[in-house]
Amino acid sequence: MLIGSFKFQIWLILLLFVTAISQAQYKRRGETLQTHGGSNSKSSKSDYTIPQFAGKWQEFERRNRKDSSVVPFNDSIQLKFMDSNRVMTKTSIESSLSMVGDVEIEDGNLLTVAADDYTVKSLKNNNLILDDDENFIHYLKKVDSFWYEKLGRIAVKQENFTTPISTTMSRLVGNWFIYRRLAKPGAVDPNTWLIKYLNIQAKKSETEGIGEISCYRMETSQQIPCTITLKGTTLQITAKSLNWKFSVYQADGKNLVFGGEELLYYSKPLQDN
Repeated sequence: MLIGSFKFQIWLILLLFVTAISQAQYKRRGETLQTHGGSNSKSSKSDYTIPQFAGKWQEFERRNRKDSSVVPFNDSIQLKFMDSNRVMTKTSIESSLSMVGDVEIEDGNLLTVAADDYTVKSLKNNNLILDDDENFIHYLKKVDSFWYEKLGRIAVKQENFTTPISTTMSRLVGNWFIYRRLAKPGAVDPNTWLIKYLNIQAKKSETEGIGEISCYRMETSQQIPCTITLKGTTLQITAKSLNWKFSVYQADGKNLVFGGEELLYYSKPLQDN
């Protein structure tokens, strides 16, 4: 009797172990054997098709899933959806390697890109919102070129900018990306916040505007609202506790050059290629 009871216990343990392994094989960010591809799924089909993702997508904002707060990041997601259901994934970290793999869209808007899984929250007006189902919501825009691709195509004119100019907010409205920085030795240290993008979205007057600024320091990156003020030849940018004062050296609608004697920023409109 004891032997039979012992065998039953061994059999029960083995059954539970096999069931746990099977469930782990099917589990995908919260799925179980009961929900994977079954009738208990929240959605019986996907709202999107793979061709809708065609092109290049660049992450520009990241938010916490719990409280929707903006999260600083320096590993901007870059996705390039190609023909034949293939996708290339990369991040903006220079040392990161690109990965090419399959792309799949499954029931419940579950998107697989190479080795990464997301839930598609929205896809409209060239904006893509992805939920990694763990920590973050990722906001991406459709772009003609990734930031690093633009750098190699821009011819940098060797101009000597020494005399600041006065300009108006009408000439500054736009989404400007920094394609070159010219800094003297010692002008930039680990505590210096450097600008990547300056998106002047609207003008309140010819001397005041509002927008967003994307900046980074060492391994920390953030995108935050800002105000822009013109005072003569001075461009002042205020974003929360951060404050910059620059001289304007060029503002012709196609080029915006600003900075000072120690550090100079060269920028162009983001839509230009």
